[in-house]
Amino acid sequence: MDRAEGILRLMLVDDSLTDADNITNVLRSAGHTVRGARQEVLADLELALTESSWDLVLCRDTLAAVSPRDVLNLIHRLGRDIPCIVLVTNAENLADYYHHSAQDIILFDDTERLKFAVARELQNLFIRRSSRRNEHALRESEKRAKLLLDSSRDAVAYMHEGMHIYVNQAYLTLFGYEESEDVDGLPMLDMVALDDHAKFKAFLKQFSEQKNTRSPQLSVLCMKANGDSFPANVEFTHAEIEGEECIQVVVLDQNSQEVAVSDEKLLLLRDYDVLTGLFNRIRFMDELGLTVSKASDGKGISSLLYLEFDNFQHIKEDVGLAASEDVLKEAAGLLSNILEDNELLARYSDQVFTIIIASGDNDYVDERAEAYREIIEAFVSHANGKMVDLRCSIGISRITESFSIEVILENANKACMQVQKKGGNTVARYQTAKTEKGEASTDDALFWQGNIRDALTNNGFVLNYQPIVSLHGKEQELYDVLVRMKGADGQLIVAEDFIDYAANDALMLGIDEWVIAQALASLVEHRKEHPKTRFFIKLSKPMLGKNGFVDWLVALLRSHQLDGSALVFEISETAALENLEQAQAVIIKLRAIGCEFGLEHFGSGLDFSYSLSVLDVDYLKINGSFVANMAQDSENQAAVKAIIEMSKQAGKQCIAEFVSDANSLALLWRLGVDYAMGFYIHKPSDTPDYNFEDDDL
Repeated sequence: MDRAEGILRLMLVDDSLTDADNITNVLRSAGHTVRGARQEVLADLELALTESSWDLVLCRDTLAAVSPRDVLNLIHRLGRDIPCIVLVTNAENLADYYHHSAQDIILFDDTERLKFAVARELQNLFIRRSSRRNEHALRESEKRAKLLLDSSRDAVAYMHEGMHIYVNQAYLTLFGYEESEDVDGLPMLDMVALDDHAKFKAFLKQFSEQKNTRSPQLSVLCMKANGDSFPANVEFTHAEIEGEECIQVVVLDQNSQEVAVSDEKLLLLRDYDVLTGLFNRIRFMDELGLTVSKASDGKGISSLLYLEFDNFQHIKEDVGLAASEDVLKEAAGLLSNILEDNELLARYSDQVFTIIIASGDNDYVDERAEAYREIIEAFVSHANGKMVDLRCSIGISRITESFSIEVILENANKACMQVQKKGGNTVARYQTAKTEKGEASTDDALFWQGNIRDALTNNGFVLNYQPIVSLHGKEQELYDVLVRMKGADGQLIVAEDFIDYAANDALMLGIDEWVIAQALASLVEHRKEHPKTRFFIKLSKPMLGKNGFVDWLVALLRSHQLDGSALVFEISETAALENLEQAQAVIIKLRAIGCEFGLEHFGSGLDFSYSLSVLDVDYLKINGSFVANMAQDSENQAAVKAIIEMSKQAGKQCIAEFVSDANSLALLWRLGVDYAMGFYIHKPSDTPDYNFEDDDL
């Protein structure tokens, strides 16, 4: 809470107006000026949390339609930095909310504890908000300093150990360079005529030894990028950038003290992309910083779209650099044509465009993202006599007070990458956050573990099925069984987003047992019309080591009147090697009841042949990271080829996953892979609905 404002903006999630008034009076008696609101419907609460700024949420556990878990999940999903305290009526229920990221859990009648907890959480919130304001002020100060340098008519550079580490636009223009990258790491001595090298080095050596001094001007002959020379006066000053000592250099052309770059041109060069005319990366980062600051000040939530062309590298190689730039320019024009008043579009990098939408309404933002995706999908152009068919993937990240600029960009980029790994040409929201080391943070782990427990208790999981089709293997009706979690917003959350958080054996075993039981029930129904259908089912390390797993499976198969041959179990290659004795024992037992076994992510280990020598499996699933971009990556292509050849020599069936385009499929066919799966062939669906009889792959 902002101390200067002195107002507590309180959201009460309670179905009792009397109780809500009592809580408000308790906080007022503690000295808070309360402006409160009350909600008892989750959709209304989401709208309120999205549209307004709040300092505290107090949530009762007595509502039939909205549980504290729903509220905590909603705050986490919206990315809001709002402390939430759960008020529990019965002391026996306190432990129910220990693992759901509430800031505190208090008995409803314990008003003294409530006053203490509210004061503590508001103080912590005040510190976090002050920290964000200070970070923003620092960024603004750094930005203004950089802007002054960029817009200066003086040619300014910074050197470290004689090398350029920063130059402004006037400096580039004076020496005839186009981009700062052209001089990064370049010795300044290379910009001085050979006859003046000795004089320049002696002067610079003497200046470097005299700290905290400003040098007199040195007159030398400077060299431009094209080889032309001009007489210049050079001035040196000791400086510091990000804690590193360096030297500031100002170069003045003796022939003309006026740099021939107008303020208007400097602004264009700094803020706009030359090719597309859109804001460039520098200006976009400025605008994103302002948007984050607005969110931190309670002035509204926004969203970021990270749009990347799926196949642009291939297009560039196919039609050439110049023609591909024409395609980019046309695509930028199409994106600009559908830009709304509350949106900002920029070219972030070569094939990436970013869009800031001043809205936190997920449905609206999803619609806008889909509109951008569709206009790119409908775009057809011709370049160098060849037809160009563009596709794009879009990742969405919320812009709230909880995230820094870097985290917002990283989240949107991650969502986009997840889409591309699954075939691209679609839109996805970022679902989870991880630490810089790629590990789950404590809050994220508790949040997802709570969701997993809830899903296991309340049937919050569903199964999807993705066909595995034959290219050179024997004809079979195979499906990969995939688990999904039902999200609070109705969307399905893929296993990759939550499975790593099921860190303890009990949760992972619960998921495995649920998947196997549901898959067998589904298989029984499906085999009534398609008796040849078989399922691939993943096993975790805990299930691999669970005593009695195979006996439990045998009993389950008997209850469904299924034979073990209907199932293929799989585990990742690394997990199998880490638990080698357990894996070998389970494989033998599964084979004894008719099941087959496969290694997933094959190729992750250092020695392919070792895995095959110690594990008697039937199928090898090639690591999807090799397959996803093999058409453009010769090293991945070589790895896939080696795995296919090794599998044939060992008499194993080989499966390529993550097949995302026609080129990859054609290449896999030529390399002789047995089976293939991926979004290009068929996306996962909630029923096993692939028509194997009409398969013309």
